[in-house]
Amino acid sequence: MTDTDLIEPHKYLVGRVRQALAEDLRTNQLDIQVYVTSGKLYLIGQVGCHSRRGAAEQVACEAVQDQLPVVNELCVETYEEPTGLDETA
Repeated sequence: MTDTDLIEPHKYLVGRVRQALAEDLRTNQLDIQVYVTSGKLYLIGQVGCHSRRGAAEQVACEAVQDQLPVVNELCVETYEEPTGLDETA
């Protein structure tokens, strides 16, 4: 077995997870980075809310079908409330 034999299945797995994240109604996310390293599948990026973060992990777990553990490193975007009127207007 060569190094490419070990890497090739991960390419397909990453592609399957990316497609699932894009197409699943729970996520509809195209901008989540997915990669495999050290025998784990990582989700990297930002999502709009905590429920979307959990849904992305669930969709990824379903797509990998217990082939690899999923590590969810997604961040939830936060926005500050405006503090006052713009005085330059």
